This record gives sequence, C-alpha cells and structure tokens, in this order.
Amino acid sequence: MDTEDFKKAMGSWASGVSVVTTNDDGMLYGLTVSSFTSVSLDPPLVLVCLNHDNRMGQMIAASSRFAVSLLADDQEPASNYFAIPGREPTEGFVQIDGEWTDHGVPVVNNALAYVVCDHHQTMDLGDHAVVVGKVIDAVTREDGRGPLMYWRRGYRRLSEGSAEG
Repeated sequence: MDTEDFKKAMGSWASGVSVVTTNDDGMLYGLTVSSFTSVSLDPPLVLVCLNHDNRMGQMIAASSRFAVSLLADDQEPASNYFAIPGREPTEGFVQIDGEWTDHGVPVVNNALAYVVCDHHQTMDLGDHAVVVGKVIDAVTREDGRGPLMYWRRGYRRLSEGSAEG
C-alpha cells in the first residue's frame, strides 16, 4: 500500500483540532494533534497519539501529567504555532496566549474546553505512542463559538447545519 494513499484516505476523516501541553520541571511544551479521543467514562480516560520523533511523549512520561485543549474556530494561529516542528520547550507562553491550570499544567487560553490528565499508560504502536491519560479536571466554556476542524489537510469551521472552508 502507498503511504500517500493512506494519508489521503485518513484525511477524509474530519476531526477537531486539539493541542496537547505539559509542564516538565518548569518547561512548557505543546503540540497540535488531531488524534485525540475519549476512551472510557469510568474511569474517565482519553488518548492522544504522538509521533516517536517528537519530545512530547518523553516529557509527559517525566512530568506524569498533561492537558488537552480543544480549539475554537478562531484559534487557527494556536494550532499553527504548536504544529511548528523543532520548537524547544519554554519557561512560559510564547506567541500564543495561555493559562496555567490549578494542576500546574499549561492550556491554550480561551479554548472551547480542556481536560487535565494524569499519565495512565503509554503503548508503542508503529511510529507513534498512544498516550492514555486519566482525566482529573475538565473545563468547558459556553460562549457560542464552534470547534476548529481539520479535514483533507485544511482547517474548516462548523456552522449551523453545514461545514464551511
């Protein structure tokens, strides 16, 4: 099978855009991901998929905690920033407004929602690590904005009754 054919087929699956963040010994790091989902309600578990080439997996393992911010339709700049390869961890937020949770984990400021997780388990599968977190806090903002979506290698916005690009 051709890798590009696989990417194209998987790109036909629309997903919300999220940013995974962690605080490893005072150093903040974040990464845009589209592979995020809930796993269980009891206990509350979520998962994210992280490429082995990215430092995020090791930072989550070292810190034992991470957060996932679910981006709103006006937060494309945050998604783009956290998707830049080769960024280094920083002591604070750089270029993107953020906030610190009561649990000491950074999140994207004004995201639609976020969950804070204790690291539960990591499974190595292919070229990615599946990181499972036990949710210890969940915050939702009810402000009328819709989610930022990603479909066929481009951002989309969800409007009442239809998707627009």
